[in-house]
Amino acid sequence: MNPELESAIEQHLLSRRTWVSSDEICKKFEVRDRALRQVHGQQGLCSTFAISGNKGFKHVSLASTTEWLRFKHRLRKHGISELVRVSKLGKTRSIAQTVYRKTPYEKDTGQALLALQKKE
Repeated sequence: MNPELESAIEQHLLSRRTWVSSDEICKKFEVRDRALRQVHGQQGLCSTFAISGNKGFKHVSLASTTEWLRFKHRLRKHGISELVRVSKLGKTRSIAQTVYRKTPYEKDTGQALLALQKKE
């Protein structure tokens, strides 16, 4: 993104030494809220030096152990839920794309008849 802007935001968080709301950062640095966070795999302005939470942003070096663990576990939980979601969607997609064919059976013995595949 913008290294000078990132550095200025980082210095602001370090000088405040506490949680800073995203509204305050957006107004002070004239940026949109989404620019602070990672979007479409691209790092946000605060991605490399700040943790985020309900109270806003805090420099990672100033976060207490409790704050750090809360942030870490929230991100881990979110990541795991996204992996579970994509796994379930993959199964649903696979089932939806499977063509069900009625297996023919031999009338006298009840054995399934297997179709021969042509070599291409």
